[in-house]
Amino acid sequence: MSGPKKAVFYVILALIVGVALEIASSAFLYAVHKNRIANLPGPPSEPATFLAVRTGLSWLFPGSFPDPATYRRMTRQPAGFFAEDPEQGYRTNPGRYVFRYSGLRQGKPEHLDAIVTINADGTRFSGSAAATAARRIFVLGDSYVFGDGVNDEQTFAFLLQTAFPDSAVELHALAGYSWANALVTMDRIRDRIRPGDVVVLGYAAYYKERHVAAPSRLRSIRDWMAATFPDVELDPKDRLIRARLGSDNRLALDTIPMHCKFDPAYCDGPAPAADYVDRVSRELLKAIASKTGEKIHLLHMFGPKADPVLRDLPANVQLVAATPQDFSYVMQDNIMGLDDHGGPYWHYAMYSRLKPVIAARP
Repeated sequence: MSGPKKAVFYVILALIVGVALEIASSAFLYAVHKNRIANLPGPPSEPATFLAVRTGLSWLFPGSFPDPATYRRMTRQPAGFFAEDPEQGYRTNPGRYVFRYSGLRQGKPEHLDAIVTINADGTRFSGSAAATAARRIFVLGDSYVFGDGVNDEQTFAFLLQTAFPDSAVELHALAGYSWANALVTMDRIRDRIRPGDVVVLGYAAYYKERHVAAPSRLRSIRDWMAATFPDVELDPKDRLIRARLGSDNRLALDTIPMHCKFDPAYCDGPAPAADYVDRVSRELLKAIASKTGEKIHLLHMFGPKADPVLRDLPANVQLVAATPQDFSYVMQDNIMGLDDHGGPYWHYAMYSRLKPVIAARP
């Protein structure tokens, strides 16, 4: 075989070997990660061969070659962001905090900082309001509504404050909160809600397991803590609020340990029946709506349109459709791939749906 032909042969052979390795690596990665492929944010940022080699090295040398898909960390500085609350389970301490989201991109560490300011009353800063505001806009919800991952000035609550300078926007939301927490909040602020004020209440289908503090909810917290805060010592004082229906079908609230470590039997228990969870959720919404005669704008962020919880809403509850399917453009961004919460585009999308319905109020 002549020199040029031999060179071509070796090039073709190298290509064949490379393609074979890539296919084999892809099959290997599928076998390893098939249980969580549906949750991956997008295509891998490096070839399957490199991913396969790194995965193998990670098994041989644990901790030396972290996987970017799982190596995502979040820290809060200074310490002491959370505090105990006998009714809510937990709340925030006033102060200025830096939420740092860290991860790997093509093997190199990177991070993003978000500034979070908590007011003296426990609400998140959402802009400066006039001392004699014409009305208040109370915003209740979970981490998406709170704005995990974005700065104070990027939350949809801040955008609402900017759009309605004569109003005072109060952001009563926190990571992990549910309608059970919202009900406690409504009890605390009901005497401050005046005619013409507005309540915005966040909702997503995943709230339902939070409402009843389902065992699956505790297991997800366990897994998330292990992946995101592996060095944090779990505290038995950390608690979750739980809503339940008694034998008389009356709604009741209590709190339970947040961490499986302190109640493993509950954590491994059976899932509550879906119709029971729906009934508890509907009773929670009725109870929230009963705390005020003013309009409640129910911001539907995620989940199916046919959710039973959204049927036969109380008279003063108005549905605001804001799921990804309700927009003609892609609006579900994230924190630059370092976290799964909504980023600035998502917050603007929520604001764009809320602004016209609030503006229509006299």
